[in-house]
Amino acid sequence: MRLRNRISFCRLWLAAAALALFAAPGSATVIRFQTVLGNYDVRLWPKLMPNSVNNMLSYVNANRYDGTFVHRSVPTFVIQGGGFTYNQSNNSAPPIATFPAIPDEPGNEVAGPSNVRGTIAMAKSGPDTVTSQWFINLGDNSELDSPARPDGGFSAFGRVLGSGMTVVDAIAALPRYNLDPYPQETFDTVPLRGANGDPLANRLVFVQDVRVLNVPDGDYNLDGKVDVGDLAVLEADWGSTTKAEADGNGDGRVNGADFLVWQRTLGQNLGAPTFAAVPEPAGLALAVIAALAVARRRARQ
Repeated sequence: MRLRNRISFCRLWLAAAALALFAAPGSATVIRFQTVLGNYDVRLWPKLMPNSVNNMLSYVNANRYDGTFVHRSVPTFVIQGGGFTYNQSNNSAPPIATFPAIPDEPGNEVAGPSNVRGTIAMAKSGPDTVTSQWFINLGDNSELDSPARPDGGFSAFGRVLGSGMTVVDAIAALPRYNLDPYPQETFDTVPLRGANGDPLANRLVFVQDVRVLNVPDGDYNLDGKVDVGDLAVLEADWGSTTKAEADGNGDGRVNGADFLVWQRTLGQNLGAPTFAAVPEPAGLALAVIAALAVARRRARQ
């Protein structure tokens, strides 16, 4: 029975290889947040939430998140940023320049993954008011999903990868302060590091840079190359809607479509991930050969 199950699984993968000829290429994108407390990577879901992803990337590509700070932290709920920079010369927090607000996308209770721990969504003040501010969910905030809410609901459009939530949790664990005399209610739960009395510029949690990583879509372990190591990640995450490492096509779940993404990009080797454009997919021939090799190896076990 065990051998039969393995052979059936291999046949499923071989069928997926044939379908790769007709499938659309993957387009999931990984962005890296560089903060003063460490880095964390987020895989976005452009197939599931294209408007939200494109909006986020417009700010990333314009470098408008560089030098912003985390201005809100609510334990077990969210950390929030992407709205303000800090001007040390006059001790002010000017808002960043924003693009026009985008329309709301379908609530996640209809379209896909929910606002659960580790997901990212955009903040807003009411329906169709999303601009630059993002938040990361620290717990299960699925009550934010419903489009029937007065604010129109919030759509998660990506998820923090790997151990990245240790950095997010470290930010959330910092003591919070009400930064009077700022008049904005926004600044009543600002996380600060360091000691009281230190300059505010040394205490704010700055996001130094946010950029797209140059990893191929099928690079699920983020080592800059697509190989059997990524296949192991795919197998471990198969069927999951709570992991994003192997969500190569950005639809919010790990399934056969992500295997096809791995196939198309098999053999790419870009070295350690750096900031650059995502490369074009590799040829399909290598992917099909690799799938056959994997199937043969598994059938012999």
